[in-house]
Amino acid sequence: MSRARRRGGAAVAGVLCAGLLASQSLAGQDTHLLVVVGIGGDPEYAEQFLEWGTTLRSAAMTEYGLPAERAILLGEDPDASADVTGTSRREGIESELAGLATRAQPDDRVLVVLIGHGSFRGAAATFNLPGPDLPASELGDLLDALPTSNVALVNTASASGPYVEMLSAPGRTVITATASGSERNVTQFGGFFVEAWTGDTADLDKNGVISLLEAFQYARSETARFYEERNLLLTEHALLDDDGDSEGTREPSIDTSDGAVAATFTLGFPGRRAAAQDEATATPTSDDPELNRLYQERAELEGRVAELRRLRDAMDPEVYEQELEALLVDLALKNREIRAIEGGG
Repeated sequence: MSRARRRGGAAVAGVLCAGLLASQSLAGQDTHLLVVVGIGGDPEYAEQFLEWGTTLRSAAMTEYGLPAERAILLGEDPDASADVTGTSRREGIESELAGLATRAQPDDRVLVVLIGHGSFRGAAATFNLPGPDLPASELGDLLDALPTSNVALVNTASASGPYVEMLSAPGRTVITATASGSERNVTQFGGFFVEAWTGDTADLDKNGVISLLEAFQYARSETARFYEERNLLLTEHALLDDDGDSEGTREPSIDTSDGAVAATFTLGFPGRRAAAQDEATATPTSDDPELNRLYQERAELEGRVAELRRLRDAMDPEVYEQELEALLVDLALKNREIRAIEGGG
């Protein structure tokens, strides 16, 4: 069933994107990752899907600094790996998303990744789970209940194409490994999507952080290479929709109808790089509580300036300049307050 009530035109998408960009320049935004590894059906697939899931969770924590409680991995067999935090049965997914609906904040990011097999019969699209499957329509209801619209759903399974039409919504990014429900072969897209987050190869604009758009572009390109190198017919055609019109794009970019929102969605700054930066620019401390407060506020402003500059290419130039000017003025005033207390004038 199409979620037509949520369809929006390009003008609406532009407004939403501008609002999203503005919210992402704020400090304190958290990312929540939910990876669901479905039923493998075959031991080889079960092992492969679990490896993809554990690799993505590990990268989120070690590279991007997500704490374990915000990097959830649900698997077919909870005992198969210490990384699996719960079962991927239908009730487990419902419980995790219901919990997120109470914990997540309006500015937070939520990334849900489905890894496994999918099916499409008639008008029903499902992701295959141990026990009863969770229909796409019901998954959409769970995503609608989240307090943030900054949500991304990535379905790396076969026959996942219908999820674009069924789950499209303003501010939401929907990625599928296939373009339709008739592409039923096991997909390779998921493995390359996970690979995109494990290093800097997918960092196409070389700004030090991977965006959801870059992860999609990398995975799509590497999937095509996989089939080409083996002289195989390409049987999966990934789609990305992020403008709420229920129609996916195969080659999205920040200049196409789909891609601008996904370009702003990240797991955060890579942990090791961020840690090195923090060490080099550590916030000073003082015996004066008021000075400590000002130091912290200055650090937060500096972080907002850095985040805004990272998003520059995806923003309207005039909006970018206005926001940057406002932040730099605030930063200058904050430095004046600090110098006054430190005795520097």
